[in-house]
Amino acid sequence: MILPTTVPPIDGYPSERVVDVVLRDGRSLRIRPVRPDDAVGLGRFLDGLSPEARVFRFFSAGSDLHAAARDAADVDYRDRYGIVAVSGDDGSVLAHGMYIRTGPGPAEVAFAVGDELHGQGIATTMLAHLAEAATANGIDRFVADVLPGNHRMVDVFRESGLDAHVRAEPGVLLVSMPTEMSAGAQARYDERDAAAAAAAVEAVLRPRGIAVIGASERAGSVGGAVLANVLAAGFTGTVHAVHPRAAGVHGVTAHRRITDIAEPVDLAVIATPAAAVVGAARDCVAKGVRAVVVISAGFGETGTAGEVRQRELLEICRAGGMRLVGPNCLGVLNTDPAVRLNATFAPAQPPAGRVGFLSQSGALGIAVIEAAAGLGIGISSFASVGDKADLSGNDFLSYWEQDDRTDIVLLYLESFGNPRKFSRVARRVAARKPVIAVKGGRTRAGARGAGSHTGALLAASDSVVDALFHQAGVVRTDTLGELFDVASMLARQPPPTGSRVGIVTNGGGLGILCADACEAAGLEVPETPADVTDALRGVVPAEAALGNPVDLLATASPEQFAAAIDGFAGSSAV
Repeated sequence: MILPTTVPPIDGYPSERVVDVVLRDGRSLRIRPVRPDDAVGLGRFLDGLSPEARVFRFFSAGSDLHAAARDAADVDYRDRYGIVAVSGDDGSVLAHGMYIRTGPGPAEVAFAVGDELHGQGIATTMLAHLAEAATANGIDRFVADVLPGNHRMVDVFRESGLDAHVRAEPGVLLVSMPTEMSAGAQARYDERDAAAAAAAVEAVLRPRGIAVIGASERAGSVGGAVLANVLAAGFTGTVHAVHPRAAGVHGVTAHRRITDIAEPVDLAVIATPAAAVVGAARDCVAKGVRAVVVISAGFGETGTAGEVRQRELLEICRAGGMRLVGPNCLGVLNTDPAVRLNATFAPAQPPAGRVGFLSQSGALGIAVIEAAAGLGIGISSFASVGDKADLSGNDFLSYWEQDDRTDIVLLYLESFGNPRKFSRVARRVAARKPVIAVKGGRTRAGARGAGSHTGALLAASDSVVDALFHQAGVVRTDTLGELFDVASMLARQPPPTGSRVGIVTNGGGLGILCADACEAAGLEVPETPADVTDALRGVVPAEAALGNPVDLLATASPEQFAAAIDGFAGSSAV
């Protein structure tokens, strides 16, 4: 999963290729092009490799590593191009990849990955980024010499989706692959991306320990409401309160800072004034927190000053490999009996069920949570993403795709950060589970409101949104009422397996209108099968029309309706 980012400009440096990527375990890591001043850092990295890793990379354990580091830092971003994966806390090099052009079309490619990143998919991700840069520079093929014992690197090439061909020569394996990403390569990359996104959301919705920063017993306190909800829901993990002065909040021992907590904390909910959020996030990184939910407002939705604060917050989270929900959001909840998490300040707890719901608006999320019980809609998990600085609807869709407790997904969206990716992710999810969406800001006035709310990235006309949803297989509803209606229907009645419809009525005109409406919507109204017609002849009135629509006439009894419905239901015709 790629998270776009920015770095200060350097003359000739391709800063547009600096990205934060998500590893298989949900952590984020920065990948950037090599800089000429990376020679020292690359030297330390190569010096820290195991003897086996050095042999695999340089075909000898006795190579001059400092000379190799200087060579690796000698790049022109065209014929010699290198990238490094760096840790956010100190910028140390954790992995290196490079290509060197060897002719008009091909380039030789090689990698080295530190032991701590093995199995996280970083080499495969780096290969994709190198291939993209190579294609842009007119290189159409990568070649590599691999020692026969380097099975891990051979697997990276074979599983990349780049259609790698491996040929054995005495003492070496010769690998060749195109740099252009095929449809198959894109599909494999999307699979890895979905797994990483689901792992990131797992840290949010299934934490083992939670801390509420800004918890308070003051009336009307958002942090106090969040902590009260966490306790009332019966969260199965450990619960901690963070308050600079109080000894306890709602019966929970309070700590001055999250770093004072002895037990591990997977998820922190921050509900402090906006000015204190950045400092709290730094403490969370120092504590090793995997994810934060920032309830506080005063960020990207408020203008230039808020945008600067939001960028600083995001940089801190990415530098520490910590994921972020929000800011300016309602919170998250998970009704799984094994978790029982309600980290929101909503006044009601929804019933447990099979519906996953994501809202970009916190207030609308409260309305849905309150309405769910009355409508008989049970929630599996819920997330309010607010300003969507990091985790977005695409990430939660990937989680719900794999979640056995979720059968239906509801979305309230005001903007699309990455429409192309949404189309790919939603299409994949909708093929397995219904995805129903309301898109706010469809009118000019609504778009104005979204621009000053959480949807400042709104940049699509309503017809484009319609086309996007249609292409992705997303069911679009115009109102919340329709959203609830469709969700309620699908929660009780799974989608049909085909498009053939049987119509049973006691009014001929109504049957005609139904048939017209079905065919106008692309459904098929086939003739009633002969065996069904024969079975009904002795049950329904003699004057009934049985051709589909089946018109039982106004005098039809409940038993005759049941017979007609059962006849259709038992037939493969509909």
